[in-house]
Amino acid sequence: MEKCLIVGGCGINNKEWLCSVSKQYDFIIAADKGYKILKNAGVNIDIAIGDFDSLGYIPSDVEVIKLKVEKDDTDTISAARYAIENGAEEIALIGGIGGRLDHTIANIQTLSFIVSNNVSARLMDFNNEIMALKPGNYEFQQRVGYSLSVFSLTDKVTGLFENGVKYPLQNAVLTNKFPLGVSNEIVDNSAVITFKSGILLVCFSRLQ
Repeated sequence: MEKCLIVGGCGINNKEWLCSVSKQYDFIIAADKGYKILKNAGVNIDIAIGDFDSLGYIPSDVEVIKLKVEKDDTDTISAARYAIENGAEEIALIGGIGGRLDHTIANIQTLSFIVSNNVSARLMDFNNEIMALKPGNYEFQQRVGYSLSVFSLTDKVTGLFENGVKYPLQNAVLTNKFPLGVSNEIVDNSAVITFKSGILLVCFSRLQ
């Protein structure tokens, strides 16, 4: 596989959006209750992975990897491991924002796990797109009606430059103790973000 979509169990109310996004990926993994969400949306599932405590039953119409209920890895981490081990170059998580706060935090940390294995990682719902990035140079097109925020997933991110935004940063240091990069916006046609070390969380959020 090259592009893998992992769908979890948090509520996804926009089936049309889910179907549209799923067409961009060549392998679909249902993580536990994500099986029901994908089935209800009419999206084909390549494999279902989980302990299925949330779903309440083990699917019988797709390939299944059944996990123990008591384990260190979350169902989503297990699905990510499977994707990485099978050659995924890009992994997106849907159904992982909202609901229980601890699960949302776990899914954000899962992005760090994925990108640390040299695989592109993002977490999405209808209103948000969150990416974990390793050091480098990145360009993002303007998204009208969205804020742009950046956070340090590691202890710190160094050598950070943000250009093309309302509040530029020049050779800044972000830490995971203060949200200096929250609630910015792209004011040019695109923004360029460059940094030298750490793992950077980039978040686009729809303005309500």
